[in-house]
Amino acid sequence: MSNSLLFSRAAIGKIVPPASGRAYYHDNEQRGLLLDVQHSGLKSFQIYRKINGKPVRINFGRFDASIPDTREITSGVDPLSLLGNSPSLNVRMARKVANAINAELDKGINPVSSIKAKRLAIDEELSLQGAFNKYVADWLVPHGKRSLEDMRALFNRHLGEVALGQKKPRGRERTKSEGGVNWSKRKLSSIQQAEVRRLHLDLKEKEGHHTANRVFELLRALFNKMNEWKLFGGTNPCEGIHKFKETKRSRFVTGEELPLFFKALAEVEHASFKAFILLLLLTGARRENVLSMQWTDLDFDASLWTIPDMISKSGDAMTIPLTGIAMDVLVKRKNNGSKYVFPANSKSGYMTPPKKHWVDLLGRAGLENLRLHDLRRSMGSWQAMSGSSLVIIGQSLGHKSLEATQIYARLQIDPVRASMELATQTIMNKAGL
Repeated sequence: MSNSLLFSRAAIGKIVPPASGRAYYHDNEQRGLLLDVQHSGLKSFQIYRKINGKPVRINFGRFDASIPDTREITSGVDPLSLLGNSPSLNVRMARKVANAINAELDKGINPVSSIKAKRLAIDEELSLQGAFNKYVADWLVPHGKRSLEDMRALFNRHLGEVALGQKKPRGRERTKSEGGVNWSKRKLSSIQQAEVRRLHLDLKEKEGHHTANRVFELLRALFNKMNEWKLFGGTNPCEGIHKFKETKRSRFVTGEELPLFFKALAEVEHASFKAFILLLLLTGARRENVLSMQWTDLDFDASLWTIPDMISKSGDAMTIPLTGIAMDVLVKRKNNGSKYVFPANSKSGYMTPPKKHWVDLLGRAGLENLRLHDLRRSMGSWQAMSGSSLVIIGQSLGHKSLEATQIYARLQIDPVRASMELATQTIMNKAGL
């Protein structure tokens, strides 16, 4: 059964569903627009036309009598984007969708096939997690880039998902960063520039400039590589966003501060804290490496400490010579009944960063703006001022590149300058000037 009428909410509302099967009604205003009325009472809109002699039928929405006649499709929404979603429509909206479909059919394009192809492409598109996995397997591993453990931790903590039960080697449970997001399942094309800019700002406020920039660099690199490898054809959402300016910290315990520091440290009653601080200062090692130190890592005969590759930031095992004072500190802690040098009743099994004791120590010494990590920098700084080369300093601190050690270059010049000043004064004195 086929009928024609001028579609309106009132006219369609009067249509009585057939006793069985379905009936079709043609709109007198919009070319090819049909109303499919089923015996169940469901009324839906279709386009029915013949293209190149072949019939084409496209279902695109359900008639909803509750929608006012005056309501339009939201401004800025492509009517074709409604295809496949079975939207509720009034007559005005249905005609607009029908008009858009007709325009495509007139160009020889079936919009349904086109949309299916686009959706299939989106389904096959890489997720951010998939892109990261490709980046690791096809770039980081073959080219021996930065520690994979660090990169995975950076991605999971700030861009992906941190699963339960993920502990650092000899460490605590990993957790999401306060300003991080979980975009692991997001398709690459769904990540927008505004979101990246917001993430960058949030990380700066909650994690600091350094972390915000490292996460941004990783995200930008992922999109660049996927574009380069033709695995993603969209725009890099990091374009137009600039890294925050970073000021490299150069704070260390100065010559004037050393007497105050050691006097205050001598007054500390907490033996483990005192030993931890001394080893930080005397080895130049990272805080987490000292805290997780095991007796099996130490060679007392050779006075050497080996940091295993699985917990070394560079990804390579690192051997640190132990000075006599450092050895004395360690000898006093032997036979503590634990595999750790600094055991504790904690999830990791060893002592956590002693923040309160550190604050108390600084207060007692009258020192400001000094962090635990600055003790590591103090070893490098005093090596530089003692005339050691940047290569030696970098090796002792476990730096993989000279760039990481460059902060000590100015201090390294000081003993050279002092020697030249002395020589210059001698020359001038000899000359009688």
